[in-house]
Amino acid sequence: MNGLPPSSGEKLKLFYNPAATQLVPNEEFGIAFNGGFNQPIMCGGEPRAMLRKYRGKADAPIYSIQICIPKHALNLIFSFTNGVDWDGPYRLQFQVPKALQNKPIDFFNKGLAEELSKEGACEQAIFPDTNKVITKCAMIGNLSKEGGDRCDLNFVVGCTDPSSHLYNPLANVDDGTCTIELDSESEE
Repeated sequence: MNGLPPSSGEKLKLFYNPAATQLVPNEEFGIAFNGGFNQPIMCGGEPRAMLRKYRGKADAPIYSIQICIPKHALNLIFSFTNGVDWDGPYRLQFQVPKALQNKPIDFFNKGLAEELSKEGACEQAIFPDTNKVITKCAMIGNLSKEGGDRCDLNFVVGCTDPSSHLYNPLANVDDGTCTIELDSESEE
């Protein structure tokens, strides 16, 4: 958004338009994403189905997936597949926080391996997009709020990272407010 590469902790949404390539979507799942941070550190190794987004009768659907960049990630190398053919690889370079600049590549690879070895870490780093429709929800009087199909659910937005000082134990939807804590050892 600011013209700079994305950095640690930021969430990205990657889109894939198979109409712009020769990759024909699979009838069962469409298009899948496969990628790893700081190659060769993969997340799961198996391609992950992307969300199919319909654009009307005139245009073919596009596909999307979300990425939450881990603290020690320098880049993401990824490809798209229909289960038979591949389109890629592509490389997305990330911005390194100032406190971690000039660290050797081994520092990032060890830190990333530790980050992604935690239970559920890969699922939090690369996950399916949502197809929630945002509309307005009726409230008391003339007031309304955004929410659409989320109005009747008990979503609590906030920081869901227990290691962050901004952690909200009641939050069940991460809103991106978790700050990245840099270890004092890492800053030296």
